[in-house]
Amino acid sequence: RMIALQGTSMKHAHATLALFTALLLAPQALLSLNAQEFVLGEARTLPEPQPKLPLYAYAPDGHYTVFRMGDSLMMFWPGDESYRTTGTSIFEMRDCTKVLPRGVAQGFDNGGAWLYSVFRRGERGMLGFYHAEDHQFPLDPASKWIAYKSIARCTSEDRGLTWSERAQILTAHRPKPQKAAWSGLGDHCTVWDEKQHRWVCFFQEEAILCLAMSEDPEGRPGSWKKWFEGGFTEPGLGGRATPIPALAKHRGGNPSVLWNTFLQQWIMVWHSWAGDLWISTSEDLMAWSPPKLLLSKPSAAGKVWYPTLIGASDKIGGESVLLLYAEFPDMKSVNRRFLVRDLVFRIRGQLQQPP
Repeated sequence: RMIALQGTSMKHAHATLALFTALLLAPQALLSLNAQEFVLGEARTLPEPQPKLPLYAYAPDGHYTVFRMGDSLMMFWPGDESYRTTGTSIFEMRDCTKVLPRGVAQGFDNGGAWLYSVFRRGERGMLGFYHAEDHQFPLDPASKWIAYKSIARCTSEDRGLTWSERAQILTAHRPKPQKAAWSGLGDHCTVWDEKQHRWVCFFQEEAILCLAMSEDPEGRPGSWKKWFEGGFTEPGLGGRATPIPALAKHRGGNPSVLWNTFLQQWIMVWHSWAGDLWISTSEDLMAWSPPKLLLSKPSAAGKVWYPTLIGASDKIGGESVLLLYAEFPDMKSVNRRFLVRDLVFRIRGQLQQPP
């Protein structure tokens, strides 16, 4: 039985069918993930929305939010100024609108506001968590895009067209340096843990994957606690953090976390600093399986970064989901391709039924 992606065209449904055929005919091609197995489809380019999206040349650039609003899909494009699009599927996006501009001079988000995780609150309300960058350093005003990072919260009452209440919720333990240096924390993904009734944010601090949580349904500043040496004991604003234990040896950033209804587990994908994509699973967002390599970088000089998993949304998926990511031909280049692959799961030892 195949769980279909909402908004997927017949052409892409045929592509998924071909993947299931590959699963049946070529099991040696499967990659193992503990009791699960998965296979990646061929890469294809995600088309640019129409009319043209100003930041498409630098996309993807973080975690994407996608969910259904009525008869359309809504997609938030993170960038130094974030945009919103709508369409019948992620392959047919339109109505590009700038929704979250960079902050004011001397503010914590003067260098940009990357809207990474958006959640609906009723018919028109939304709650957003964004990656903020400060590009102004006291002894180095011309920082040339070098950033001090943090994570902030914002709200909308008009379906994500405008945002207010912009405020930091997570900041690094080390203070902002006087001279320009990549520092702070960020590159995150936030999910709602329904079982524990709390927010969980996965982020990188000092190049290591860490986590924090808030039991406030609004996720307001001051309610967040960082994971430190076995418990959520440190304040989100300036507190210390220790790595997610099972992932400590797989340093990286920009995770994407999704609940998989087929596996009945959470799935996380992220990029390493070496330029590869990794994958792990968890039943409770705390204990994670030993990471497995999901996708290798295209060449010794290149890298694959900024993954997002999309099922019915970026928060829930099933047997077949989409993997969105950026492919860079050169580790030092800003030039990239926005690629998409089908990612199909099955449970080891179970017969795969035809779709």
